[in-house]
Amino acid sequence: MTDSPLIDQIESIFEAVADLDADRKHINAVVAAANIIEVLCATKTPMRMTALSRELDIAPSSCFNILRTLTQEGIVRFDRKGKTYAIDLGLVAIARSYLNPGGSLRVVGPLIEEFARQREITVVVWKRTGHHMMVVTYFDNGSAVRVHIEPGARFPLLAGAMGRVMAARGGLSTREIKQYFARVKWDKPISFDEFIADAEAARERGYSYDSGMFNSGIQTISTAIAQGDEDVDAVLSATMFAGQHDRKTAEIIASELGHLAKLIASVRIGRSF
Repeated sequence: MTDSPLIDQIESIFEAVADLDADRKHINAVVAAANIIEVLCATKTPMRMTALSRELDIAPSSCFNILRTLTQEGIVRFDRKGKTYAIDLGLVAIARSYLNPGGSLRVVGPLIEEFARQREITVVVWKRTGHHMMVVTYFDNGSAVRVHIEPGARFPLLAGAMGRVMAARGGLSTREIKQYFARVKWDKPISFDEFIADAEAARERGYSYDSGMFNSGIQTISTAIAQGDEDVDAVLSATMFAGQHDRKTAEIIASELGHLAKLIASVRIGRSF
């Protein structure tokens, strides 16, 4: 148990998923169907029923019945000539209906909304678009006085706390960092060396602060939306008024934000949301 109920909840989700992955072959026909779909998605060539049955250790009769049902639903396509199965357009339609609009954020959205409400902050999802970071979406606390930002708004790539994260994790060369840094207009200017030091600190602790340097009166905490050490193209930020939270609470918010970012990354498909 941690000091944060939100972190405990997120960790329980990861544990549940891990338990499900460990036991998935022993649950029921629904999981067997999911395994079949997963294999057919991963393979580049159609497969025969017998091959699927052997690979997944499913009884041939059960495998045939599942494939027949998936075919009837348009999720799997059966080639009568080759006696093989492949993914059909029905699965694409299901995925699109769930993932657009909002993508992986539809999965994590309720947790982010609750996080924003409890901490009385605005949570912003950013994605890199060329030389800028664009607001994908945001979650606020619904109060009359709050930090507001519009979806689609674009900011310089290395602006604020998110910029420090991108400098640390965005796969940029030193030359590129210098170029992008020069384009940022700070309310309280900082030197390039100070910015780099902040970026290195962000790399080490997993998140970055901006206390009114980019936007006077606004404090922001940002962390990478990524799994492992991969280059980052998206950032999750918690934005609040300067002085709204003390340092201890801000550190808890940073930790909660990091857990949410990892959860988003775990359900994100490719580079889309």
